[in-house]
Amino acid sequence: MQDQHFDEPVRVALGRSRNTIYKVERVAQAADILINRWPVKTGRYHVAARKACLGALEGLKEARYARAAFVNAAIEADILVERDA
Repeated sequence: MQDQHFDEPVRVALGRSRNTIYKVERVAQAADILINRWPVKTGRYHVAARKACLGALEGLKEARYARAAFVNAAIEADILVERDA
């Protein structure tokens, strides 16, 4: 397994009230959140993000693809925190 850093962190709001902000900087962090802490059961982008993160951890994809997929999944789940927020 090879963990990779994202070029730019992704901030997501998790927890029951979505009041806990996570700054996701690595592929392994994103994969952990997608698998263990995601607020909705599944979605099209959620599945794609899981595959992209696992592919990056296996060395088959670059971190930028995993990051983009993670951002799309966060938008789909309405948990993406904009940088200025």
